[in-house]
Amino acid sequence: MRDYNCPKLTEEEILNLAARIAVQARIDYVKRSQIENLLTSVEIPSDQKNSPWVVALYAYRQAGRQEIGRGTADLIYEAMSRLSEAGGGKEDVRKLLGFVKWIYESFEKKEGKEEKPAEILQQTIKRVLGKKEGKVDIRNLTFQDALKILREIFSSRDGQHARL
Repeated sequence: MRDYNCPKLTEEEILNLAARIAVQARIDYVKRSQIENLLTSVEIPSDQKNSPWVVALYAYRQAGRQEIGRGTADLIYEAMSRLSEAGGGKEDVRKLLGFVKWIYESFEKKEGKEEKPAEILQQTIKRVLGKKEGKVDIRNLTFQDALKILREIFSSRDGQHARL
């Protein structure tokens, strides 16, 4: 049941959460199959209000097995917590993880399906966000930032930045 004292997340907030998870998953070298497994884990609980927590549990299980990076698992937990607090259930979790999958897949190189090295992705993120030094905090990334990063990657196909 939805908690009417806690406002439902907007689609923009869901997109921002999805962008953070997808970009962190790329940085952590999470395999595509793990993203798809997250989507599958949504269906496990019979009570839809438990879906966010089952997904968070699955993410930490996979982090313990070193299939998902700890940073990715933490962002999944934070997103699922936000969805649960807003009264979200299976449909909301499916929507968020569907966006995660699309954003994640957008970073794949189409020829040869090579993965972009995390260091190059970090450099592109820093350049797009205007950050000179230090580690980028993905928790501040927005969906619009992810689109700018993708745009830079795809517009610079001739240079090293295009190697996805």
